[in-house]
Amino acid sequence: MTAFTLGILGGLGTGAVWATISILVRSLSGRFPVVAITVARSFLGGTLVLVLAVALGHGGEIVRMPLWVVLTLWASMLLAMGLGDTLFFASMEYLGVTRALTLSMVNPLLTTLVGVGVLGERVSPLATIGILLVVAGLALLVSGKTESAERRRAVRRGTRMVFVAACCWGSAAILMKPALRVASVVAAAAIRIPIAGIFLCLTPWMRGTLPVLRKITREERTRLAIICALSAGGSLLFTTGIKYGGVAVGNVLASTSPLFALPFEIWVLRQPQSVQTICGALVTVSGIVLLNL
Repeated sequence: MTAFTLGILGGLGTGAVWATISILVRSLSGRFPVVAITVARSFLGGTLVLVLAVALGHGGEIVRMPLWVVLTLWASMLLAMGLGDTLFFASMEYLGVTRALTLSMVNPLLTTLVGVGVLGERVSPLATIGILLVVAGLALLVSGKTESAERRRAVRRGTRMVFVAACCWGSAAILMKPALRVASVVAAAAIRIPIAGIFLCLTPWMRGTLPVLRKITREERTRLAIICALSAGGSLLFTTGIKYGGVAVGNVLASTSPLFALPFEIWVLRQPQSVQTICGALVTVSGIVLLNL
Protein backbone atom coordinates (compact mmCIF):
# COMPACT_ATOMS: atom_id res chain seq x y z
CA MET A 1 0.00 0.00 0.00
CA THR A 2 1.41 3.38 -1.01
CA ALA A 3 1.50 6.40 1.28
CA PHE A 4 -1.02 8.21 -0.93
CA THR A 5 -3.45 5.28 -0.73
CA LEU A 6 -3.06 5.36 3.05
CA GLY A 7 -3.96 9.05 2.96
CA ILE A 8 -7.07 8.29 0.91
CA LEU A 9 -8.17 5.58 3.34
CA GLY A 10 -7.57 7.98 6.23
CA GLY A 11 -9.73 10.64 4.60
CA LEU A 12 -12.56 8.21 3.78
CA GLY A 13 -12.42 6.75 7.29
CA THR A 14 -12.71 10.25 8.72
CA GLY A 15 -15.85 10.85 6.65
CA ALA A 16 -17.46 7.63 7.87
CA VAL A 17 -16.56 8.32 11.49
CA TRP A 18 -17.77 11.93 11.31
CA ALA A 19 -21.16 10.85 9.90
CA THR A 20 -21.58 8.39 12.78
CA ILE A 21 -20.49 10.94 15.40
CA SER A 22 -22.89 13.54 13.98
CA ILE A 23 -25.85 11.17 14.20
CA LEU A 24 -24.97 10.15 17.77
CA VAL A 25 -24.39 13.76 18.89
CA ARG A 26 -27.73 14.76 17.37
CA SER A 27 -29.42 12.08 19.48
CA LEU A 28 -27.86 13.58 22.63
CA SER A 29 -27.88 17.30 21.84
CA GLY A 30 -31.38 17.85 23.19
CA ARG A 31 -30.22 16.48 26.52
CA PHE A 32 -26.65 17.81 26.78
CA PRO A 33 -25.05 21.14 25.84
CA VAL A 34 -22.94 20.64 22.73
CA VAL A 35 -19.92 22.11 24.54
CA ALA A 36 -20.13 19.36 27.17
CA ILE A 37 -20.10 16.72 24.44
CA THR A 38 -17.06 18.34 22.82
CA VAL A 39 -15.23 18.47 26.15
CA ALA A 40 -15.95 14.78 26.78
CA ARG A 41 -14.76 13.92 23.27
CA SER A 42 -11.58 15.91 23.82
CA PHE A 43 -10.64 14.60 27.25
CA LEU A 44 -11.67 10.95 26.95
CA GLY A 45 -10.80 10.59 23.28
CA GLY A 46 -7.50 12.38 23.87
CA THR A 47 -6.68 10.06 26.77
CA LEU A 48 -7.24 7.02 24.55
CA VAL A 49 -4.92 8.38 21.85
CA LEU A 50 -2.27 9.42 24.40
CA VAL A 51 -2.26 5.95 25.98
CA LEU A 52 -2.00 4.40 22.52
CA ALA A 53 0.88 6.72 21.60
CA VAL A 54 2.85 5.80 24.72
CA ALA A 55 2.12 2.09 24.24
CA LEU A 56 3.44 2.27 20.67
CA GLY A 57 6.65 3.94 21.80
CA HIS A 58 5.91 7.54 20.81
CA GLY A 59 6.36 8.97 24.33
CA GLY A 60 9.88 10.14 23.62
CA GLU A 61 8.82 11.81 20.38
CA ILE A 62 6.05 13.69 22.20
CA VAL A 63 8.45 14.96 24.87
CA ARG A 64 11.07 16.05 22.33
CA MET A 65 8.60 17.61 19.88
CA PRO A 66 9.63 21.19 18.85
CA LEU A 67 7.62 23.94 20.50
CA TRP A 68 6.44 25.41 17.17
CA VAL A 69 5.02 22.01 16.20
CA VAL A 70 3.15 21.68 19.49
CA LEU A 71 1.73 25.21 19.24
CA THR A 72 0.70 24.66 15.62
CA LEU A 73 -1.06 21.39 16.47
CA TRP A 74 -2.80 23.03 19.42
CA ALA A 75 -3.96 25.94 17.28
CA SER A 76 -5.32 23.56 14.64
CA MET A 77 -7.23 21.60 17.28
CA LEU A 78 -8.72 24.70 18.89
CA LEU A 79 -9.99 25.74 15.47
CA ALA A 80 -11.20 22.28 14.45
CA MET A 81 -12.76 20.80 17.58
CA GLY A 82 -12.95 23.72 20.02
CA LEU A 83 -14.72 26.06 17.59
CA GLY A 84 -15.55 24.15 14.39
CA ASP A 85 -17.11 21.02 15.90
CA THR A 86 -18.96 22.96 18.59
CA LEU A 87 -20.52 25.31 16.04
CA PHE A 88 -21.36 22.42 13.73
CA PHE A 89 -23.12 20.45 16.47
CA ALA A 90 -25.07 23.58 17.42
CA SER A 91 -26.09 24.08 13.77
CA MET A 92 -27.74 20.65 13.72
CA GLU A 93 -30.38 22.01 16.10
CA TYR A 94 -31.48 24.38 13.33
CA LEU A 95 -30.70 22.36 10.19
CA GLY A 96 -30.75 18.68 11.11
CA VAL A 97 -27.89 16.23 10.53
CA THR A 98 -28.21 15.81 6.78
CA ARG A 99 -28.47 19.46 5.80
CA ALA A 100 -25.69 20.46 8.19
CA LEU A 101 -23.39 17.75 6.81
CA THR A 102 -24.05 18.64 3.21
CA LEU A 103 -23.66 22.38 3.71
CA SER A 104 -20.30 21.77 5.38
CA MET A 105 -18.86 20.65 2.03
CA VAL A 106 -17.67 24.24 1.54
CA ASN A 107 -14.73 23.01 3.66
CA PRO A 108 -13.02 20.93 0.91
CA LEU A 109 -13.49 23.73 -1.60
CA LEU A 110 -11.52 26.08 0.66
CA THR A 111 -8.71 23.67 1.48
CA THR A 112 -8.36 22.43 -2.10
CA LEU A 113 -7.81 25.96 -3.36
CA VAL A 114 -5.35 26.80 -0.59
CA GLY A 115 -3.59 23.42 -0.69
CA VAL A 116 -2.88 23.67 -4.41
CA GLY A 117 -2.61 27.45 -4.87
CA VAL A 118 -0.81 28.49 -1.67
CA LEU A 119 0.98 25.42 -0.32
CA GLY A 120 2.00 24.25 -3.79
CA GLU A 121 0.72 20.69 -3.37
CA ARG A 122 0.93 18.69 -6.58
CA VAL A 123 -2.27 17.06 -7.78
CA SER A 124 -2.34 14.86 -10.89
CA PRO A 125 -4.91 15.48 -13.65
CA LEU A 126 -6.87 12.37 -12.63
CA ALA A 127 -6.80 13.44 -8.97
CA THR A 128 -8.00 16.90 -10.00
CA ILE A 129 -10.94 15.36 -11.85
CA GLY A 130 -11.56 13.15 -8.82
CA ILE A 131 -11.68 16.14 -6.49
CA LEU A 132 -14.13 17.91 -8.80
CA LEU A 133 -16.31 14.80 -9.01
CA VAL A 134 -16.36 14.42 -5.23
CA VAL A 135 -17.44 18.04 -4.79
CA ALA A 136 -19.99 17.76 -7.63
CA GLY A 137 -21.37 14.57 -6.12
CA LEU A 138 -21.80 16.24 -2.76
CA ALA A 139 -23.57 19.12 -4.50
CA LEU A 140 -26.03 16.64 -6.01
CA LEU A 141 -26.56 15.14 -2.58
CA VAL A 142 -27.52 18.58 -1.32
CA SER A 143 -29.92 19.36 -4.18
CA GLY A 144 -31.43 15.90 -4.00
CA LYS A 145 -32.63 16.22 -0.41
CA THR A 146 -36.36 16.41 0.24
CA GLU A 147 -36.66 17.79 3.75
CA SER A 148 -39.43 19.69 5.51
CA ALA A 149 -39.04 23.48 5.52
CA GLU A 150 -37.79 25.14 8.72
CA ARG A 151 -38.29 28.65 9.77
CA ARG A 152 -36.15 30.97 7.63
CA ARG A 153 -34.49 32.64 10.57
CA ALA A 154 -33.43 29.31 12.08
CA VAL A 155 -32.11 28.09 8.73
CA ARG A 156 -30.08 31.26 8.20
CA ARG A 157 -28.61 31.01 11.68
CA GLY A 158 -27.71 27.35 11.27
CA THR A 159 -26.22 28.01 7.84
CA ARG A 160 -23.96 30.74 9.22
CA MET A 161 -22.77 28.36 11.93
CA VAL A 162 -21.95 25.65 9.38
CA PHE A 163 -20.00 28.03 7.14
CA VAL A 164 -17.95 29.35 10.07
CA ALA A 165 -17.34 25.77 11.22
CA ALA A 166 -16.20 24.78 7.71
CA CYS A 167 -13.76 27.70 7.62
CA CYS A 168 -12.39 26.59 11.01
CA TRP A 169 -11.91 23.02 9.76
CA GLY A 170 -10.24 24.17 6.57
CA SER A 171 -7.89 26.49 8.44
CA ALA A 172 -7.04 23.70 10.90
CA ALA A 173 -6.12 21.32 8.07
CA ILE A 174 -3.87 23.95 6.49
CA LEU A 175 -2.15 24.64 9.83
CA MET A 176 -1.50 20.95 10.41
CA LYS A 177 0.37 20.22 7.20
CA PRO A 178 3.77 21.83 8.10
CA ALA A 179 3.73 20.26 11.57
CA LEU A 180 3.01 16.81 10.14
CA ARG A 181 6.21 16.99 8.10
CA VAL A 182 8.00 16.77 11.45
CA ALA A 183 5.68 14.74 13.70
CA SER A 184 4.30 11.24 13.24
CA VAL A 185 0.55 10.64 12.94
CA VAL A 186 0.11 9.07 16.37
CA ALA A 187 2.24 11.62 18.25
CA ALA A 188 0.52 14.53 16.51
CA ALA A 189 -2.94 13.19 17.35
CA ALA A 190 -1.93 12.64 20.98
CA ILE A 191 -0.74 16.24 21.25
CA ARG A 192 -3.77 17.74 19.50
CA ILE A 193 -6.90 16.29 21.05
CA PRO A 194 -6.78 17.17 24.79
CA ILE A 195 -6.17 20.90 24.28
CA ALA A 196 -9.69 21.57 22.99
CA GLY A 197 -11.26 20.25 26.19
CA ILE A 198 -8.91 22.31 28.36
CA PHE A 199 -9.76 25.45 26.39
CA LEU A 200 -13.52 24.90 26.55
CA CYS A 201 -13.43 24.26 30.29
CA LEU A 202 -12.10 27.79 30.73
CA THR A 203 -15.00 29.36 28.82
CA PRO A 204 -18.42 30.44 30.18
CA TRP A 205 -20.03 27.87 27.84
CA MET A 206 -19.35 25.11 30.40
CA ARG A 207 -21.49 26.65 33.12
CA GLY A 208 -24.27 24.36 34.29
CA THR A 209 -23.04 21.30 32.40
CA LEU A 210 -21.76 19.27 35.37
CA PRO A 211 -25.21 18.86 36.99
CA VAL A 212 -26.52 17.60 33.65
CA LEU A 213 -23.69 15.10 33.27
CA ARG A 214 -24.34 13.73 36.77
CA LYS A 215 -27.87 12.74 35.73
CA ILE A 216 -26.75 10.82 32.65
CA THR A 217 -28.52 7.50 32.01
CA ARG A 218 -26.83 4.22 31.11
CA GLU A 219 -27.93 4.45 27.47
CA GLU A 220 -26.68 8.03 27.21
CA ARG A 221 -23.42 7.04 28.86
CA THR A 222 -22.97 4.30 26.26
CA ARG A 223 -23.59 6.72 23.39
CA LEU A 224 -21.17 9.24 24.86
CA ALA A 225 -18.51 6.53 25.27
CA ILE A 226 -18.93 5.51 21.62
CA ILE A 227 -18.62 9.16 20.56
CA CYS A 228 -15.37 9.50 22.54
CA ALA A 229 -13.91 6.31 21.08
CA LEU A 230 -14.87 7.34 17.55
CA SER A 231 -13.38 10.79 18.13
CA ALA A 232 -10.07 9.19 19.07
CA GLY A 233 -10.08 7.01 15.98
CA GLY A 234 -11.31 9.85 13.80
CA SER A 235 -8.47 12.10 14.90
CA LEU A 236 -5.92 9.43 13.93
CA LEU A 237 -7.65 8.92 10.57
CA PHE A 238 -7.85 12.65 9.84
CA THR A 239 -4.18 13.17 10.71
CA THR A 240 -3.30 10.22 8.45
CA GLY A 241 -5.34 11.68 5.58
CA ILE A 242 -3.67 15.09 5.81
CA LYS A 243 -0.14 13.74 6.29
CA TYR A 244 -0.16 11.21 3.45
CA GLY A 245 -2.92 12.50 1.17
CA GLY A 246 -2.20 16.21 1.47
CA VAL A 247 -4.53 19.03 2.43
CA ALA A 248 -6.41 19.05 -0.89
CA VAL A 249 -7.14 15.32 -1.19
CA GLY A 250 -7.23 14.37 2.50
CA ASN A 251 -9.67 17.08 3.50
CA VAL A 252 -11.96 16.54 0.50
CA LEU A 253 -12.35 12.86 1.36
CA ALA A 254 -12.83 13.68 5.05
CA SER A 255 -15.86 15.72 3.97
CA THR A 256 -17.66 12.79 2.32
CA SER A 257 -19.72 12.19 5.47
CA PRO A 258 -23.05 12.90 3.68
CA LEU A 259 -22.34 9.89 1.45
CA PHE A 260 -21.95 7.65 4.52
CA ALA A 261 -25.07 9.10 6.15
CA LEU A 262 -27.12 8.23 3.05
CA PRO A 263 -27.33 4.42 3.64
CA PHE A 264 -28.29 5.09 7.26
CA GLU A 265 -31.21 7.23 6.11
CA ILE A 266 -32.38 4.64 3.55
CA TRP A 267 -32.04 1.45 5.58
CA VAL A 268 -32.44 2.60 9.18
CA LEU A 269 -34.63 5.71 9.04
CA ARG A 270 -36.56 4.39 6.00
CA GLN A 271 -36.42 7.76 4.25
CA PRO A 272 -36.84 7.51 0.42
CA GLN A 273 -34.16 9.26 -1.63
CA SER A 274 -34.51 11.11 -4.94
CA VAL A 275 -32.77 10.22 -8.20
CA GLN A 276 -30.49 13.24 -7.75
CA THR A 277 -29.35 11.94 -4.37
CA ILE A 278 -28.52 8.49 -5.75
CA CYS A 279 -26.67 10.07 -8.69
CA GLY A 280 -24.73 12.25 -6.27
CA ALA A 281 -23.61 9.15 -4.39
CA LEU A 282 -22.46 7.48 -7.61
CA VAL A 283 -20.57 10.59 -8.78
CA THR A 284 -18.85 10.87 -5.39
CA VAL A 285 -17.76 7.22 -5.49
CA SER A 286 -16.43 7.74 -9.03
CA GLY A 287 -14.36 10.67 -7.81
CA ILE A 288 -12.96 8.57 -4.97
CA VAL A 289 -11.94 5.85 -7.45
CA LEU A 290 -10.11 8.39 -9.62
CA LEU A 291 -8.26 9.74 -6.59
CA ASN A 292 -6.88 6.25 -5.96
CA LEU A 293 -5.56 5.71 -9.51
